[in-house]
Amino acid sequence: MPKNSKIVDVKPAAKKTAAVKAPKAAAKKVAKPAKAAAPKKVAVEFVADCPLATTVSVAGSFNDWAVDKNMLKKNKKTGLWAAKISLVPGDYEYKFVCDGKNWDEGENKIKHV
Repeated sequence: MPKNSKIVDVKPAAKKTAAVKAPKAAAKKVAKPAKAAAPKKVAVEFVADCPLATTVSVAGSFNDWAVDKNMLKKNKKTGLWAAKISLVPGDYEYKFVCDGKNWDEGENKIKHV
């Protein structure tokens, strides 16, 4: 060995161990609940006998009691006013309104659909 040489104790380098990653689990797709089919609407006929009226409408819980949303048409042969309105099955309160201001007197009528 040469005079100027130094003995160096060489230890094998510790192997770096990489953290072992667990394989990613496949993302589970969460099934969305099936949309419930909307209830089918049913055509409901409203008929009013208002012989002196120039306009007739039906206001009720199905149209936020709006006087001008559901207008009835007068049958010239019978003199009755009528309209068909599509509603989801249920119970609805209503009143007829003649000439935009004259409401049926008394309790609300109830239509079971």
